[in-house]
Formats: sequence, structure tokens, C-alpha cells
Amino acid sequence: ASPAHAAANTPPLVAMGVLLLLTARRNLVAVNAVIVLGGGLAVWLLAKPGIHVGASGLVFGWFGFLVARGLIDRTWTTLAVTALIVFIYGGLIWGVLPGQPGISWEAHLFGALSGVAAAYIVPARTNTRRPRRR
Repeated sequence: ASPAHAAANTPPLVAMGVLLLLTARRNLVAVNAVIVLGGGLAVWLLAKPGIHVGASGLVFGWFGFLVARGLIDRTWTTLAVTALIVFIYGGLIWGVLPGQPGISWEAHLFGALSGVAAAYIVPARTNTRRPRRR
């Protein structure tokens, strides 16, 4: 939509993208499919008429996924990622509420909800090795 919009989305997109690559690389396509298709379909069906652009839905989806996955899996790795994401980007949660005119809060909300759904639906184990059971 604008350089400012791109600049606002790029740092969290890169940071959360790296954390996803490090912890959920094996299931990243499935996670992204749930977020993009679920969030996009919900925006298409339920959002107010308008133009909804940008990667905000994906950013909020990744945020929702990383936070929910830590709470679901409860491994040291996923809990550490959850704590880091909440510490750095916890303020994103306010973006799911109507606020600034021209900003699709619906894409933020449905992206975040789709990310939480992806954490429940997609069996995304961490990439860390676990000892084999004999």
C-alpha cells in the first residue's frame, strides 16, 4: 500500500520468519497454507468492504502460531520462542482491534486466529533432535 506499510511489516516478517525456519521448517508450508487460506478466506467473507493489502495478515498469523505453539507444545524451545515473540512483538495484539482508518484490522484479527488454528491443526514439532527411544 505504501513504503511506510512495507517498512512496518518487514522487521516482524523477517524476525518471525527466521524463528519459524529455525523451529518449524518441516511444516512451514502447511502452517503458511492454513494462515494464508484461512485468514484470507475469513477476510474475504467477513471483513468490511475495502481494499485489504499487505503482509499484515501473515505477520499476525505467524505471531499467533508462534505464541500458541509454545503454549501447546511446552518444550523449552517453543516456550523460549513464545517468550521472545511476546516480549518483542506483544504490542501487535492491539492491531486486532479497530483503530486507524484505512488499516485492515480484520486481516490482523483473522490472520492471528488462523495462526492459532495452525498451531492446533499442523503437527509442527521443533527441528531440534530428540534422543531415540530404544
